[in-house]
Amino acid sequence: MKIKNTQIFLSKTIRMKISNTLDLTKKRIVWITADSFIDVDLPILPIISKQYNIKWFVIISKNNSIDYSELIKYRIDEREIEISIVNLKNRIRSPFLAIEFLSLIQRIRKLQADLYYINFTGLPYFMPFWKLKVGAKKTVIAAHNVSTPEGAANQKIADVYNHFVLNAFQNFHVFSKNQLHVLSKKKKNKNILYAPLALKDFGVAQKEKQQLITFLNFGIISEYKRVDVLIEAANKVYEKTNIKFKVIIAGYCKNWSKYSSMIKYPFLFNLKIERIPNEEIPDLFSQSHYFVLPYQDIAQSGALTVAFNYNLPVLASKLKAFEEFIIDKRTGYLFDVASADSLARLMEYLLLNHKDIYSRLQKNQKEFVDTNYSNYSIVEKYISYFNDIM
Repeated sequence: MKIKNTQIFLSKTIRMKISNTLDLTKKRIVWITADSFIDVDLPILPIISKQYNIKWFVIISKNNSIDYSELIKYRIDEREIEISIVNLKNRIRSPFLAIEFLSLIQRIRKLQADLYYINFTGLPYFMPFWKLKVGAKKTVIAAHNVSTPEGAANQKIADVYNHFVLNAFQNFHVFSKNQLHVLSKKKKNKNILYAPLALKDFGVAQKEKQQLITFLNFGIISEYKRVDVLIEAANKVYEKTNIKFKVIIAGYCKNWSKYSSMIKYPFLFNLKIERIPNEEIPDLFSQSHYFVLPYQDIAQSGALTVAFNYNLPVLASKLKAFEEFIIDKRTGYLFDVASADSLARLMEYLLLNHKDIYSRLQKNQKEFVDTNYSNYSIVEKYISYFNDIM
């Protein structure tokens, strides 16, 4: 795959042409993806491209320094997809971002696609401009959060923006049955696709499990994800059992000092408080034994599907968004929502019983994933829904 500069339109744009020939009998879809959702769309686009001509816009935020070109090349090489990587020049609060979005939308509108799929929030300007310039009829919105999680960044602004989007558009894609229920109840007569997140594969791991039982927390560290609960639980478990284990916390955090002060036993923790390069993700999961999600609120978790991909049993708060995907005590474990005491009891149980239960947990999880997460079965839902609209 060759990457070359082709055009500057207020944002720096890099275009990757993967095929010189397009089947003109196929319908054309413009697909728009935020950098934070690239791993959501990568598993399915190569399959969808067999059915439609895809023009893919990948939008990279101003503060993101990760180069996604190699990951994209790894996943969709030799497919009939045209890709434009758009690097935004302005931050979310800059009024100049509105100009960038307007220029991008005008460029996309000229393509006259049969369908537009938007997996990008574009807070606060993108969706109002899109409704004005392109409209809602041929637009599908990927709704990751029908309701904004309590404690999420820019929560008040996101709530207002989300309210506008849910009212202004008709066609939505949700990724869980829980969110399907919430959206159906909140907004009547919307045209809703339910298709779950595909497994997120970041490549083959090079490292094996650590000798000490290891609990992993991975992803951007936000208040609602309650990393403090995991830290407090780890402290409690060690004080009670005196058993050594490891907790890996890996992800970017704006205010890590809030959490670091809670750590009583630094030797228990392996900290990587930074944006994790994609190539390091497989080894993080392969070295660990359990994936911990102590959230207080969530619509659905993309990180959960990474754990599924690498066959890592999951420990999660007892939220509806997790109960849909984790069979308690069979494929993983659920504990009281954001409760350090409940998580500590569970971690203690796992430390004492790991050898007896772990292989069974992995086997059960693999069977669940094989049955429910075939990329082809997920894509069939997209295709049927898209065809109905077109």
